[in-house]
Amino acid sequence: MASQPSILACGTQMAVVAIVLKFIARPALMVASCLAIGLRGKLFKVAIVQAALPQGIVPFVFAKQYNVHPALLGTG
Repeated sequence: MASQPSILACGTQMAVVAIVLKFIARPALMVASCLAIGLRGKLFKVAIVQAALPQGIVPFVFAKQYNVHPALLGTG
């Protein structure tokens, strides 16, 4: 990810979309999933926090290797 020419390699608009998806949509989807299966308590809270965590380096490495939007994944 450090090899990208800038922090926002895919542009400001796509960065905003990535941030919204990461910090609003993914946790909201996790809340809905947890409520659907009846998860409560500490596990419920941990699942929501994990949904907002970074995706890690492995998906970026695969995106870079196969040239499938590595700039977008790096910005996200």
